[in-house]
Amino acid sequence: MGIVREPMCYLSVKLGVWMHIVTGSDENYVTGVLVLIASAHRHNPDARFTVLTTDWSQASLAKLQALQARLGILLQRLELSKEHLAQLPIGREHLTGAAYARLLIPDLLPQEDRVIYMDCDMLVTGSLQRAWSVDLTDKVLAAVRCPAPTPAHAAAINLPITQYFNSGFLVMNLALFRAESLSKSCFDALMAPDCNYLSEDESALNVVARGRVEYLDAGFNLYALDMVWQSPLSDPPSIKVIHFFTRPKPWNGPCPFGALWQAECRKMPELTDFRRRPETIRAKLTRLNRIRKAVMGSWGGKEKYKGFGETHALVHKRLVPIYLATGAFPSA
Repeated sequence: MGIVREPMCYLSVKLGVWMHIVTGSDENYVTGVLVLIASAHRHNPDARFTVLTTDWSQASLAKLQALQARLGILLQRLELSKEHLAQLPIGREHLTGAAYARLLIPDLLPQEDRVIYMDCDMLVTGSLQRAWSVDLTDKVLAAVRCPAPTPAHAAAINLPITQYFNSGFLVMNLALFRAESLSKSCFDALMAPDCNYLSEDESALNVVARGRVEYLDAGFNLYALDMVWQSPLSDPPSIKVIHFFTRPKPWNGPCPFGALWQAECRKMPELTDFRRRPETIRAKLTRLNRIRKAVMGSWGGKEKYKGFGETHALVHKRLVPIYLATGAFPSA
Protein backbone atom coordinates (compact mmCIF):
# COMPACT_ATOMS: atom_id res chain seq x y z
CA MET A 1 0.00 0.00 0.00
CA GLY A 2 1.30 3.49 -0.78
CA ILE A 3 1.94 5.52 2.34
CA VAL A 4 3.01 9.15 2.60
CA ARG A 5 4.63 9.63 5.97
CA GLU A 6 5.10 13.05 7.49
CA PRO A 7 7.28 12.33 10.52
CA MET A 8 7.65 14.78 13.35
CA CYS A 9 10.81 15.02 15.42
CA TYR A 10 9.94 13.52 18.78
CA LEU A 11 13.14 14.79 20.34
CA SER A 12 15.02 12.69 22.87
CA VAL A 13 12.08 11.56 24.97
CA LYS A 14 11.02 8.08 25.96
CA LEU A 15 7.89 7.85 23.88
CA GLY A 16 6.75 4.62 25.51
CA VAL A 17 5.44 6.60 28.45
CA TRP A 18 3.64 9.17 26.28
CA MET A 19 0.01 8.47 25.57
CA HIS A 20 -0.34 7.83 21.84
CA ILE A 21 -3.71 8.49 20.19
CA VAL A 22 -4.41 7.38 16.63
CA THR A 23 -7.35 8.56 14.57
CA GLY A 24 -8.08 9.24 10.94
CA SER A 25 -10.61 9.75 8.18
CA ASP A 26 -11.15 10.66 4.59
CA GLU A 27 -12.08 14.20 3.52
CA ASN A 28 -15.66 13.77 4.77
CA TYR A 29 -14.67 13.77 8.43
CA VAL A 30 -11.78 16.24 8.58
CA THR A 31 -13.56 18.56 10.99
CA GLY A 32 -14.28 15.64 13.31
CA VAL A 33 -10.59 14.71 13.38
CA LEU A 34 -9.52 18.26 14.25
CA VAL A 35 -12.09 18.64 17.03
CA LEU A 36 -11.18 15.22 18.45
CA ILE A 37 -7.48 16.15 18.59
CA ALA A 38 -8.18 19.53 20.19
CA SER A 39 -10.46 18.05 22.85
CA ALA A 40 -8.08 15.16 23.56
CA HIS A 41 -5.16 17.56 23.98
CA ARG A 42 -7.20 19.80 26.26
CA HIS A 43 -7.68 16.99 28.76
CA ASN A 44 -4.50 15.02 28.01
CA PRO A 45 -1.79 17.62 27.27
CA ASP A 46 1.02 15.06 27.14
CA ALA A 47 -0.61 12.96 24.44
CA ARG A 48 0.96 12.56 21.00
CA PHE A 49 -1.01 11.82 17.87
CA THR A 50 -0.93 9.92 14.60
CA VAL A 51 -3.49 10.87 11.97
CA LEU A 52 -4.31 8.42 9.16
CA THR A 53 -5.51 10.47 6.22
CA THR A 54 -7.15 9.34 3.01
CA ASP A 55 -7.26 11.82 0.14
CA TRP A 56 -7.42 15.02 2.22
CA SER A 57 -7.42 18.31 0.33
CA GLN A 58 -4.52 20.72 0.66
CA ALA A 59 -6.80 23.07 2.60
CA SER A 60 -7.60 20.34 5.12
CA LEU A 61 -3.94 19.38 5.49
CA ALA A 62 -3.12 23.04 6.14
CA LYS A 63 -5.69 23.11 8.95
CA LEU A 64 -4.13 20.04 10.54
CA GLN A 65 -0.68 21.61 10.38
CA ALA A 66 -2.00 24.85 11.84
CA LEU A 67 -3.64 22.98 14.71
CA GLN A 68 -0.42 21.10 15.43
CA ALA A 69 1.60 24.31 15.48
CA ARG A 70 -0.87 26.19 17.69
CA LEU A 71 -1.14 23.44 20.29
CA GLY A 72 2.53 22.47 20.09
CA ILE A 73 1.63 18.80 19.91
CA LEU A 74 3.67 15.85 18.69
CA LEU A 75 1.90 14.61 15.58
CA GLN A 76 2.63 12.57 12.51
CA ARG A 77 0.45 12.02 9.47
CA LEU A 78 0.26 8.85 7.42
CA GLU A 79 -1.51 8.94 4.06
CA LEU A 80 -3.31 5.71 3.14
CA SER A 81 -3.97 4.49 -0.36
CA LYS A 82 -7.57 5.23 -1.33
CA GLU A 83 -7.40 2.54 -4.01
CA HIS A 84 -6.35 -0.14 -1.50
CA LEU A 85 -9.12 0.74 0.94
CA ALA A 86 -11.70 0.77 -1.86
CA GLN A 87 -11.25 -2.99 -2.29
CA LEU A 88 -12.73 -3.71 1.14
CA PRO A 89 -16.42 -4.53 1.70
CA ILE A 90 -18.67 -1.77 3.02
CA GLY A 91 -22.08 -2.82 4.33
CA ARG A 92 -23.09 0.32 6.23
CA GLU A 93 -23.74 3.25 3.91
CA HIS A 94 -22.38 5.98 6.22
CA LEU A 95 -18.93 4.34 6.22
CA THR A 96 -16.10 4.38 3.69
CA GLY A 97 -12.95 2.32 3.30
CA ALA A 98 -11.22 4.67 5.76
CA ALA A 99 -13.12 2.87 8.54
CA TYR A 100 -10.71 -0.06 8.10
CA ALA A 101 -7.68 2.06 8.95
CA ARG A 102 -7.63 0.80 12.54
CA LEU A 103 -6.78 -2.69 11.27
CA LEU A 104 -3.69 -1.30 9.55
CA ILE A 105 -2.24 0.36 12.67
CA PRO A 106 -0.06 -2.57 13.85
CA ASP A 107 1.86 -2.55 10.56
CA LEU A 108 1.83 1.22 10.07
CA LEU A 109 3.40 1.79 13.48
CA PRO A 110 5.89 -1.10 13.86
CA GLN A 111 7.85 0.68 16.59
CA GLU A 112 4.82 1.00 18.88
CA ASP A 113 3.57 -1.58 21.37
CA ARG A 114 0.27 0.10 22.23
CA VAL A 115 -1.93 2.94 21.07
CA ILE A 116 -5.36 4.31 21.79
CA TYR A 117 -7.42 4.24 18.62
CA MET A 118 -10.37 6.65 18.49
CA ASP A 119 -13.06 7.19 15.89
CA CYS A 120 -13.18 10.72 14.52
CA ASP A 121 -16.79 11.23 15.62
CA MET A 122 -15.76 11.37 19.27
CA LEU A 123 -15.25 14.20 21.77
CA VAL A 124 -12.91 13.85 24.74
CA THR A 125 -14.24 15.32 27.99
CA GLY A 126 -11.73 13.98 30.53
CA SER A 127 -8.45 12.22 31.19
CA LEU A 128 -7.77 9.01 29.26
CA GLN A 129 -4.91 7.95 31.54
CA ARG A 130 -6.78 5.08 33.17
CA ALA A 131 -7.48 3.57 29.78
CA TRP A 132 -3.94 4.18 28.52
CA SER A 133 -2.34 2.45 31.51
CA VAL A 134 -4.67 -0.59 31.59
CA ASP A 135 -2.92 -3.96 31.91
CA LEU A 136 -2.97 -5.69 28.53
CA THR A 137 -0.88 -8.69 29.48
CA ASP A 138 -2.22 -11.52 27.26
CA LYS A 139 -5.04 -9.23 26.09
CA VAL A 140 -5.57 -8.31 22.46
CA LEU A 141 -7.19 -4.99 23.31
CA ALA A 142 -9.22 -3.00 25.81
CA ALA A 143 -12.64 -1.67 24.86
CA VAL A 144 -16.07 -0.73 26.18
CA ARG A 145 -18.98 -3.13 25.99
CA CYS A 146 -21.49 -1.88 23.45
CA PRO A 147 -24.12 0.01 25.51
CA ALA A 148 -26.88 -0.60 22.95
CA PRO A 149 -25.94 -3.86 21.23
CA THR A 150 -27.95 -5.32 18.38
CA PRO A 151 -28.44 -9.03 19.11
CA ALA A 152 -28.08 -9.92 15.43
CA HIS A 153 -24.55 -8.49 15.28
CA ALA A 154 -23.37 -10.62 18.18
CA ALA A 155 -25.29 -13.68 16.98
CA ALA A 156 -23.66 -13.47 13.54
CA ILE A 157 -20.27 -14.16 15.12
CA ASN A 158 -21.62 -16.49 17.82
CA LEU A 159 -20.61 -14.16 20.63
CA PRO A 160 -22.58 -13.57 23.85
CA ILE A 161 -24.14 -10.15 23.57
CA THR A 162 -22.63 -9.11 26.92
CA GLN A 163 -19.15 -9.57 25.47
CA TYR A 164 -19.67 -7.54 22.30
CA PHE A 165 -17.65 -4.31 22.28
CA ASN A 166 -17.80 -1.16 20.18
CA SER A 167 -14.63 -0.57 18.18
CA GLY A 168 -14.71 3.24 18.30
CA PHE A 169 -12.39 3.39 21.31
CA LEU A 170 -9.69 0.75 21.54
CA VAL A 171 -6.49 0.38 23.49
CA MET A 172 -4.61 -1.92 21.13
CA ASN A 173 -1.85 -4.38 22.07
CA LEU A 174 0.06 -3.89 18.83
CA ALA A 175 2.84 -6.30 19.77
CA LEU A 176 0.30 -9.12 20.10
CA PHE A 177 -1.48 -8.07 16.90
CA ARG A 178 1.79 -8.41 15.02
CA ALA A 179 2.93 -11.60 16.75
CA GLU A 180 -0.32 -13.40 15.86
CA SER A 181 -1.02 -11.64 12.53
CA LEU A 182 -4.42 -10.64 13.84
CA SER A 183 -4.98 -7.87 11.30
CA LYS A 184 -4.43 -10.38 8.50
CA SER A 185 -6.94 -12.70 10.15
CA CYS A 186 -9.47 -9.87 10.15
CA PHE A 187 -8.92 -9.01 6.49
CA ASP A 188 -8.98 -12.66 5.42
CA ALA A 189 -12.33 -13.15 7.15
CA LEU A 190 -13.79 -9.94 5.75
CA MET A 191 -12.79 -10.78 2.18
CA ALA A 192 -14.14 -14.34 2.31
CA PRO A 193 -17.15 -14.87 0.00
CA ASP A 194 -19.24 -16.35 2.81
CA CYS A 195 -18.47 -13.63 5.38
CA ASN A 196 -21.62 -12.87 7.39
CA TYR A 197 -20.24 -10.13 9.62
CA LEU A 198 -22.80 -7.38 10.07
CA SER A 199 -20.38 -4.71 11.31
CA GLU A 200 -17.39 -5.44 9.09
CA ASP A 201 -14.15 -4.56 10.92
CA GLU A 202 -15.87 -4.25 14.30
CA SER A 203 -17.21 -7.78 13.98
CA ALA A 204 -13.79 -9.03 12.87
CA LEU A 205 -12.11 -7.45 15.87
CA ASN A 206 -14.67 -9.01 18.21
CA VAL A 207 -13.82 -12.38 16.68
CA VAL A 208 -10.02 -12.19 16.93
CA ALA A 209 -10.17 -10.70 20.44
CA ARG A 210 -12.72 -13.21 21.76
CA GLY A 211 -11.89 -14.10 25.37
CA ARG A 212 -8.95 -11.70 25.44
CA VAL A 213 -10.60 -8.32 25.96
CA GLU A 214 -10.02 -6.03 28.91
CA TYR A 215 -13.34 -4.25 29.36
CA LEU A 216 -13.03 -0.56 30.20
CA ASP A 217 -15.31 1.65 32.22
CA ALA A 218 -18.32 2.60 30.13
CA GLY A 219 -17.47 6.30 30.40
CA PHE A 220 -14.69 5.86 27.86
CA ASN A 221 -17.28 5.36 25.12
CA LEU A 222 -20.57 6.99 26.03
CA TYR A 223 -23.01 6.91 23.15
CA ALA A 224 -24.51 10.32 22.41
CA LEU A 225 -28.04 9.21 23.23
CA ASP A 226 -30.77 10.87 25.24
CA MET A 227 -33.30 8.08 25.15
CA VAL A 228 -31.48 5.02 26.52
CA TRP A 229 -30.01 5.01 30.01
CA GLN A 230 -26.30 4.23 30.18
CA SER A 231 -24.44 3.53 33.40
CA PRO A 232 -22.03 6.55 33.23
CA LEU A 233 -25.05 8.85 33.49
CA SER A 234 -25.29 7.75 37.14
CA ASP A 235 -21.75 9.10 37.66
CA PRO A 236 -21.28 11.98 35.21
CA PRO A 237 -17.60 12.69 36.09
CA SER A 238 -16.82 9.19 34.78
CA ILE A 239 -17.74 10.35 31.26
CA LYS A 240 -14.43 10.77 29.42
CA VAL A 241 -15.43 10.23 25.78
CA ILE A 242 -18.69 11.00 23.98
CA HIS A 243 -19.26 9.01 20.80
CA PHE A 244 -21.54 10.54 18.16
CA PHE A 245 -22.05 7.13 16.62
CA THR A 246 -25.37 7.69 14.83
CA ARG A 247 -26.70 10.23 12.36
CA PRO A 248 -26.94 13.13 12.47
CA LYS A 249 -23.41 14.03 13.55
CA PRO A 250 -22.93 17.30 15.45
CA TRP A 251 -21.56 18.92 12.28
CA ASN A 252 -24.66 18.21 10.18
CA GLY A 253 -27.66 18.18 12.50
CA PRO A 254 -28.95 18.36 16.08
CA CYS A 255 -27.95 15.53 18.39
CA PRO A 256 -27.58 14.86 22.13
CA PHE A 257 -24.37 16.40 23.54
CA GLY A 258 -23.88 18.09 20.18
CA ALA A 259 -23.62 21.50 21.88
CA LEU A 260 -20.40 20.34 23.55
CA TRP A 261 -18.86 19.45 20.18
CA GLN A 262 -20.02 22.76 18.73
CA ALA A 263 -18.48 24.67 21.65
CA GLU A 264 -15.11 22.96 21.11
CA CYS A 265 -15.29 23.70 17.40
CA ARG A 266 -15.97 27.40 18.00
CA LYS A 267 -12.80 27.72 20.09
CA MET A 268 -10.61 26.63 17.18
CA PRO A 269 -9.22 29.34 14.86
CA GLU A 270 -8.50 26.62 12.29
CA LEU A 271 -12.25 26.11 11.90
CA THR A 272 -13.53 29.68 11.67
CA ASP A 273 -14.88 28.82 8.23
CA PHE A 274 -16.87 25.86 9.54
CA ARG A 275 -20.58 25.93 8.89
CA ARG A 276 -22.84 23.12 10.00
CA ARG A 277 -24.12 21.28 6.98
CA PRO A 278 -27.89 21.18 6.51
CA GLU A 279 -29.51 18.06 7.89
CA THR A 280 -30.69 15.87 5.05
CA ILE A 281 -34.34 14.92 4.85
CA ARG A 282 -33.44 11.27 5.32
CA ALA A 283 -31.34 12.02 8.41
CA LYS A 284 -34.12 14.15 9.87
CA LEU A 285 -36.67 11.40 9.31
CA THR A 286 -34.33 8.87 10.93
CA ARG A 287 -33.86 11.13 13.95
CA LEU A 288 -37.56 11.80 14.34
CA ASN A 289 -38.37 8.10 13.99
CA ARG A 290 -35.84 7.32 16.71
CA ILE A 291 -37.58 9.80 19.00
CA ARG A 292 -40.97 8.37 18.12
CA LYS A 293 -39.84 4.86 18.99
CA ALA A 294 -38.44 6.05 22.31
CA VAL A 295 -41.62 7.91 23.27
CA MET A 296 -43.87 5.02 22.25
CA GLY A 297 -41.58 2.52 23.91
CA SER A 298 -41.59 4.52 27.13
CA TRP A 299 -45.38 4.76 27.11
CA GLY A 300 -45.61 1.06 26.36
CA GLY A 301 -43.36 0.13 29.26
CA LYS A 302 -40.56 -1.35 27.15
CA GLU A 303 -37.52 -2.09 29.30
CA LYS A 304 -35.14 -0.47 26.81
CA TYR A 305 -36.91 2.90 26.99
CA LYS A 306 -38.17 3.01 30.54
CA GLY A 307 -35.65 5.70 31.49
CA PHE A 308 -36.30 7.88 28.44
CA GLY A 309 -37.78 10.87 30.27
CA GLU A 310 -35.14 10.87 32.99
CA THR A 311 -32.29 10.43 30.53
CA HIS A 312 -33.52 13.18 28.19
CA ALA A 313 -33.91 15.66 31.04
CA LEU A 314 -30.53 14.81 32.58
CA VAL A 315 -28.63 15.24 29.31
CA HIS A 316 -30.30 18.45 28.11
CA LYS A 317 -31.15 20.24 31.36
CA ARG A 318 -28.21 19.34 33.58
CA LEU A 319 -25.16 17.71 32.00
CA VAL A 320 -24.83 19.81 28.84
CA PRO A 321 -25.53 23.23 30.45
CA ILE A 322 -23.19 22.59 33.38
CA TYR A 323 -20.37 21.33 31.18
CA LEU A 324 -20.70 24.35 28.91
CA ALA A 325 -20.53 26.65 31.93
CA THR A 326 -17.75 24.94 33.87
CA GLY A 327 -15.86 22.62 31.51
CA ALA A 328 -16.68 19.58 33.63
CA PHE A 329 -19.59 17.29 34.32
CA PRO A 330 -21.28 17.67 37.73
CA SER A 331 -21.29 15.02 40.41
CA ALA A 332 -24.40 12.86 40.49
